[in-house]
Amino acid sequence: MLWLCIQFPKLPLEVLTRALDQDIQTANLAVIEKQLVVECSKPACELGIEPGLSIATACALSTDLQLLDRDLQREQQQLEQLAQWGYSFTPVISTRAASTIGDGDSHPACLNLELSGCLKANGGLRILLDQLQNELNQMGIGCVMGLGHSPSAARMLSQLKEHRLWLAQTHTVPSPQQWKQWISFSPSKLLDCDNKTITKLYACGIKRVSQLLAIPLSEVGSRFGRSFVDYLARLNGSRQDPIPSYHPPARFDSELFFPSPLDNSEQLLFPAGRLLRELCQQLQRRQLYTQKLHWLLDYGQGKSKEVLLEISHPQLDPQRLIALTRLQFERTSLEHPVQTLRLSSQQLHPLVESEISEDLFDEANQGKHSQQLLDKLKARLGHQALSGIALKESYLPEQAWQSADSLLLRNNPKKKAHQLYPIKAQRPTWLLSRPNKLLSRNQKLFYQGELQLLQGPERIDGYWWQHGRHGRDYYIAREGDGSLYWIFQDLTTEEWFLHGIFS
Repeated sequence: MLWLCIQFPKLPLEVLTRALDQDIQTANLAVIEKQLVVECSKPACELGIEPGLSIATACALSTDLQLLDRDLQREQQQLEQLAQWGYSFTPVISTRAASTIGDGDSHPACLNLELSGCLKANGGLRILLDQLQNELNQMGIGCVMGLGHSPSAARMLSQLKEHRLWLAQTHTVPSPQQWKQWISFSPSKLLDCDNKTITKLYACGIKRVSQLLAIPLSEVGSRFGRSFVDYLARLNGSRQDPIPSYHPPARFDSELFFPSPLDNSEQLLFPAGRLLRELCQQLQRRQLYTQKLHWLLDYGQGKSKEVLLEISHPQLDPQRLIALTRLQFERTSLEHPVQTLRLSSQQLHPLVESEISEDLFDEANQGKHSQQLLDKLKARLGHQALSGIALKESYLPEQAWQSADSLLLRNNPKKKAHQLYPIKAQRPTWLLSRPNKLLSRNQKLFYQGELQLLQGPERIDGYWWQHGRHGRDYYIAREGDGSLYWIFQDLTTEEWFLHGIFS
């Protein structure tokens, strides 16, 4: 087994500021919880502000310090999103939430990824580590990594500076002997236990793990408890280190928080692009697609606005999704400045290769341009402005069709049983909603001019069991200027009607 632990020490700050581009580099920011500093930005650190300081002390060190309340729910949502991102590399993954002030210990949120089964598929250890680091940088998430033969070992080594320097350059997996050397070299303060146990270890003069492992386990157990002995056994690999497995839901949900609310829809495009790239990246790796994107513009104080973006065919290109989002945002008015931008998709479907074919000569590819045009029109005009046409069981031509959602028509699987097919007969392009009565004089028919019958009759006779008979004889007629019409004679009243116009 080869485990990688990715810790996110700056996550309390990043979930509140990662939507910013360069502002964070010059702002003095601090995240607070229970009157204490939890995390702070780099400029604030340079002024002497660090986690654990009181608010009064931190404000004394920086008069322009901006204080942000810690949002544990937002941190958990971001960790969930990072777990879905990690699942696209390996199916064996586990999460661990960050501790809070007053828990008795202090540890950041982290992901544990088992890499032995995915090294070959990702080009080897070095390429995989670089890819993980680069993608986290693109998401605006800082991290520290550690590699170990167990989750406990990887978590501890991720805090060891010498191990992180080695990990940044290595191309090969260490041997079991190297693992033991790294663990023995580690300070006791890096052990995953509460502050009370760490203090007790240092009081006994045990400053490194090697000193602790040299003591008989029976004595360690009598002083520190059975659970601590179990942890040491998992750390050195003599006992299995089980962790809860993570199974991602079939949905996507991510958001960006703005310390300074945005009051212009154009300003939302940059953070929206970041969320869409994260979405497409995960969809590609997990071979999924979605056709409904839900944008939530949160104004704060319980006020929000939802913007729905519908896509008629599987789309994994973030640039096209950004273009559609731009059209949608342009027609969206903001009642208040936006505090949080959230992107969610509650229905992810398995991707079929034929649906994303880019073959120039593929017949299915010929309709993609029209589907993209429909997407743009929907984004610009709204979903209600467009509709499709579907067949309906009826003998009467005016009742044989119905308006339908074009998106539902695109997704509806073909049913072999009871499938409707259009009649193989000449039909006009334009069918009148209600037949217009024609003038009949001296056994001649007139519309705008005299009509001449060219073809017919085609008898349609149905619904005799309902109120009255609907018997009709249809003809194709031509006017003097060459226009072609679809007319019929009612078999009950013997009156003539115009029903359609040919193109």
